[in-house]
Amino acid sequence: MSTTFALDTSTRSPSFALVGQSGLIAERLDATDPAAGRRVLEGMHQLLVCAQIDLGNLDRIVVGVGPGGFTGLRIGIATALALGQGLGIAVVGAISLEALAHEVAATHPGAIVVPALDARRREVFSAVYRGRPDGGLDTLLAPCALAPAAVRERLREFTGRQAAAILIGDGAALVAEGLASEVGAMLDLDDPRHHVRAAALVARVDAGFGRPARPVYARLPDAEVNRLNARGQSPA
Repeated sequence: MSTTFALDTSTRSPSFALVGQSGLIAERLDATDPAAGRRVLEGMHQLLVCAQIDLGNLDRIVVGVGPGGFTGLRIGIATALALGQGLGIAVVGAISLEALAHEVAATHPGAIVVPALDARRREVFSAVYRGRPDGGLDTLLAPCALAPAAVRERLREFTGRQAAAILIGDGAALVAEGLASEVGAMLDLDDPRHHVRAAALVARVDAGFGRPARPVYARLPDAEVNRLNARGQSPA
């Protein structure tokens, strides 16, 4: 049986999934923890043990490439690549924001979907997509790091007063502030679709939207910003 192991460490709530030919086998959604990215191997091991699947039975690894936190992304992608090399199996990347949007677009065809992840520094990692009837996504705004107000302004360009956008992700509330009700709508805060699910990464890859397992940072790391500020230079 073909089995894919998927992981996403773009947020402080890592997710893991095992997906077979007939669908989801098992998944693990970790609670929010600033140090969660450092326990990736622990999360992977526990999921494999619970599902009673050996590493040797894996045929592919899918990993979220962000945008997201620098440390988490580096650890997750490095772990996936090392494991893939050791097992001699393919490692494929998928955009984490697309995985968030996929979860909603699949049940709201034609809707404008805005995934947003809290990026700190008063910014969110965000994008704007329109769901297609075939389950695909049209990119209206590519993944980027912007202030919530800037995301709202870009969103109004696509919605006007014709359609309500669906906001999802742990940064959705930041983007929703100041949006008129006819322009923006947000899923209930307890809705599990606010969480980047590793299984959705697999769905994106299987739909033909896989990419190299290289991180999409969307902005400079904190260390580089601090270095430029110390030199009196403005970060790009």
